[in-house]
Amino acid sequence: MSDAALHRALAELVEAGTPCATAQIVRATGSIPNEVGALMLVGHGGALLGGTVGGGGIELQTLIAAGEAIEEGKSRLVTAKLTEKEAGGIGMMCGGSVDVFVHVYVPEPRLLLCGAGHINKCLAPLALGLGFRVTVVDDRAEWANEAAYPGARVVVARPEDAMASLGVDRRTYVVVATRDRDTAAIIAASKTDAPYIGVVASKRKAIQIGKHLADSGEVDLEALLPRFHAPIGLDLGGRTPEAVALSIASELQAHRYGHDAAPMRVSAERMLSTLEKTSSSR
Repeated sequence: MSDAALHRALAELVEAGTPCATAQIVRATGSIPNEVGALMLVGHGGALLGGTVGGGGIELQTLIAAGEAIEEGKSRLVTAKLTEKEAGGIGMMCGGSVDVFVHVYVPEPRLLLCGAGHINKCLAPLALGLGFRVTVVDDRAEWANEAAYPGARVVVARPEDAMASLGVDRRTYVVVATRDRDTAAIIAASKTDAPYIGVVASKRKAIQIGKHLADSGEVDLEALLPRFHAPIGLDLGGRTPEAVALSIASELQAHRYGHDAAPMRVSAERMLSTLEKTSSSR
């Protein structure tokens, strides 16, 4: 596969939202069967999709490392070696090592909005601006349409009916804000791999929903709770749809990056202490 063809294939995978990686030799020592700049395309599980970094032991080690990097969603620099010992002493290896940069391409996280009401309508553009791919599902075409949700994928159906066909995976965040089908949507979402399922509710309603879920017999509530967020959002203040949407977007962003959403400000105590030390050292 030529480099041009490889890059076209890479673009198609990225556009389709398929996790993949490129592996490129960036440094070499000794004698190797390829050269700096050699490139290959790797898919899920370390599958070779095109190109080569030299075949043999180097390629096998790189494919394994690339598969692990794709699984973790993190790029990395790996070293692959060719030595007589590693070759089994059969005198067929060149004897050298390479540093290979594995660049992982993972799809942007997706936000599935169950319900096309006022809050989700405010939330959608915020999420799009943060890089989420947004899908909204509601059985009311007058609410769920491209005019109301520009840039989002719109599915006109009841959330619980559409859930299985929406490809919800470990990079999908689910926000439930329906007019009357929250419990059904949550039950459907609980059967997916979504790491985050949030529901717009008061604390009282959240507890009621929890009881309904437990009574349904369809959900292991204890197992669901680590990924269940009710009420959804951070306590930023404000009750308008715009304010609630901002609080939800903030929590989504914090969860996405594994942060605790604590203020970033330097505490007054630390600020004063640092300034005093600076003054005394002059």
